[in-house]
Amino acid sequence: MIGFPSYYHSIRLPHSFLRRQFSVKAIYSSFPATLHYCSPSRISALFNIEDKDSWPEDSVSEGVTIDKDGLVYPTIKAKTNSNGAPFYPNTFLLQEMVRQNFDYYLDCEEEGKKVQKPFIFTISKGTPIPSDLILINYWLSSFSLQPSRGMSLQDLNRTLDEFYDKHALKEAMDDWLDKHPYKDAVTEENKEFWMAK
Repeated sequence: MIGFPSYYHSIRLPHSFLRRQFSVKAIYSSFPATLHYCSPSRISALFNIEDKDSWPEDSVSEGVTIDKDGLVYPTIKAKTNSNGAPFYPNTFLLQEMVRQNFDYYLDCEEEGKKVQKPFIFTISKGTPIPSDLILINYWLSSFSLQPSRGMSLQDLNRTLDEFYDKHALKEAMDDWLDKHPYKDAVTEENKEFWMAK
């Protein structure tokens, strides 16, 4: 049975979560580990998932569901779906994702397509999360930084950018790969290791 950690002081349960009866591994108000976000640009670029056909293939994970009232709510729809910015520790899964995204970027450049340089945003363990955001651990090493309440997409991107500008180490994807060789990664299941980082 999936439950919440015993350290309840680090967990914030917004009313929308209680009302929607989510099943998640844990919800945090500060980063429980050092986590990384593969960003397709230097700023937050979450978009309406219904518009995914007009976005590059590597940006699908940036798609969020907008409710009928025009707001983005904290949501978990499936094991691989994040209704916010997806974050991961330095696991083999993350390494594969970063390499795939960077290869896509290089292919686009070679084909003469206009594409922004991708970045990795790193948030250190212990970083506090503002009250209008919430970090959800919804599957193994998969985390999602989402709004803690209903918020417009524009406000969500702005709020995330303010958080990143204050707390994130932003590195070009190729620079991040140079500093984080594949051999240093761990499996998703090795939670004790990556939670200690």
